[in-house]
Amino acid sequence: MQLGEIIRSFSEEAPAQAALLACNDIVMFARVGEAAGRYDETVGEYAAGAVRRFANLAVGEDWLGLMNVVERADDPAISCLAYMVNWSLSKDEAPAVPGHAGCSCGGSGDCS
Repeated sequence: MQLGEIIRSFSEEAPAQAALLACNDIVMFARVGEAAGRYDETVGEYAAGAVRRFANLAVGEDWLGLMNVVERADDPAISCLAYMVNWSLSKDEAPAVPGHAGCSCGGSGDCS
């Protein structure tokens, strides 16, 4: 499976939720549940949104990190999702930057 196919697949709620469960990472699942609750989303909606946010907002260093993880992974698709979800969680759990509350740009000005 190519990266574009992985991103397209995980951009939908049901496949993203199934893959999130397949990660077998209870801590990440709990963090996603907490973040999803803050945004009034299901776990699957948050995971799918995390993939879309990564695809749209990640910078070169983020993509390089993803490629390194995928290259070394036993299951590249699951590792890809986990990386993107953790990336999104780190953005959502970071302290709000003044003037950018409620957006996921991290203060870069690329508000979404």
